[in-house]
Amino acid sequence: MKLIRARVKDFRSFVGEHDFDLSSGVNYFVGPNNCGKSNLIAALVLALDPDARYDSALDRPAQTAGMGAPPKTRITLTVLVGSTPVEKTLLARARAYEMAVRESRGIATTGNVQTYADEKEVRLVVTFTGAGARQVAFQAKGQGAASLTADADESQKLYEQFSKSIRLVVLHSGEDLAQVLQGRFRDILHYVIRDHLATEVGTAEAARETYIRALQEQLLGPLQKQVEGLVNGLFPEIEIAELVPDIPGLMETLSSVDVRLHDAALTQLAGKGTGVRGAVLVAMLQYLVEQSRRSLVLAVEEPEAFLHPAAQEAVMTRLESLAQRPDVTLVVTTHSPYVVSQKPEARVSSLRKDAEGRTTLADSVSGDGDLTQVLGPLFRDSGFARVIQKATAVPPGTRGVVITEGYTDGFFVQTGCKVASREQLLDGIHFIPAGKAAQVVVQAILATAASDLPVVALLDFDDNGRAARDRLKDMNWNPKRELLMLSDWPNKCKKGHDVEIEDLIPNTVVEKLIAKSGGEAAAIDGKENCDVGWHYRPNVIWKEAAIDHLGGTLKKADCSGLIWVAEAIDSRVSAIAAAKAKSATHKK
Repeated sequence: MKLIRARVKDFRSFVGEHDFDLSSGVNYFVGPNNCGKSNLIAALVLALDPDARYDSALDRPAQTAGMGAPPKTRITLTVLVGSTPVEKTLLARARAYEMAVRESRGIATTGNVQTYADEKEVRLVVTFTGAGARQVAFQAKGQGAASLTADADESQKLYEQFSKSIRLVVLHSGEDLAQVLQGRFRDILHYVIRDHLATEVGTAEAARETYIRALQEQLLGPLQKQVEGLVNGLFPEIEIAELVPDIPGLMETLSSVDVRLHDAALTQLAGKGTGVRGAVLVAMLQYLVEQSRRSLVLAVEEPEAFLHPAAQEAVMTRLESLAQRPDVTLVVTTHSPYVVSQKPEARVSSLRKDAEGRTTLADSVSGDGDLTQVLGPLFRDSGFARVIQKATAVPPGTRGVVITEGYTDGFFVQTGCKVASREQLLDGIHFIPAGKAAQVVVQAILATAASDLPVVALLDFDDNGRAARDRLKDMNWNPKRELLMLSDWPNKCKKGHDVEIEDLIPNTVVEKLIAKSGGEAAAIDGKENCDVGWHYRPNVIWKEAAIDHLGGTLKKADCSGLIWVAEAIDSRVSAIAAAKAKSATHKK
């Protein structure tokens, strides 16, 4: 069972009615601080946790379009129901409820009757009055706001089954293990343990009883007899004095569990940073997901807190795996682009607040869509979101990342390898065009921070490329490993001309592409006499023609320069990977 839609009406900063469609993957809600992300989580809690407290003074908007506070808060959740026995019972009761609503209104219940249950949907409506009273109902298709009273038999049976079918788990930002284990998480953990480890729970309970008896009979027995004899002598009417050790019950003991982590030293979880504590909690969520026999709605606030970008990406991978099950709905609030999945089944939604303090949904896209609009508000310069997206969009199976100045750098090298039948050199290599040399620095740093993969920066030998090289060298990038300058090409011009990727292509090919581009007047910005002929400076018109025609113009004998680049990339990526592996082994 999956939560597929949430409608929030007049709750905190959500003034009026707001719809949120949820996907089958991870559902991310992003935005600046105080934009209303936590209010959305709170709305889910109010709808799914019958013990959650609604405070009309705090939870109702102060006013609606200048008309004062709205009379009610309403939260509507739509779930898509699966085919487990529990869910089949839920659908049967939901259909009976919808038919009862129709009957109460004198509407036909036979013939071509359509219900939400027939579409495998159940729509829960939870309303809070101005006095704070909680009212639960369900929607019937085509019946508007009509519903049965809460004490109706169909209402009680449906809500009882709904509550059995789905459970909510919330990890709030900054919570530690002790706080989590004292909340609703504890109850669900206990349910899961009893379901999944029923035999082991019985064994543990029996061991606890044996332990208590041993304490009473063996350790406390002599003292009990002494106390019993003395008290009986003073008060004959008291015949028995029991000394009962206060041993917590099994579930209470599980709620006070401590976690200790070993690295260079043994440390309690409480002594670790917030990032490590958060990672442990995410691991506990994964246990719940894997072992639970009921559908779960998981709401996680800011899982990236205090984590290094690479660790944030690791958390993203964990979250993706949590959401893969058909009975898990995962809602995540975040400020970090590194946590956001770029898989098509994910959904990323941006929230914003207006000058009046009202939250609205600014935009919503799938994970493989253009994320720049939804991630842009996380940065002062919204264009930086596009840089982040490029740096983190690494496909599965990648063994190394190459940051280039422009698209044609990677395209030319890949085309040369294809023509020369040397594609294996670039197996697992992912090219990211930065757009210009200055952006190579930013993209390279971000790609390194976001992943443990080897990253190589490929730079032209010109003023901009040299400036980018120097900046990366200042950040300890090695010219023999992470930095690849085209001036390293052994057949470069002896006169010291700039070296760009097209200079690694023979002039005969360059000139054919000039002809296809409309001649020198249209295709080049200039040329200089060189020791090997002309040194051309092609422009964007030539490059566009090259993208269309290079593969059909190149011959195998023309590809030596481009193959040199591919071989250099391959060897450098392998060297970086080996160094990383050696470092990891040393740390162990």
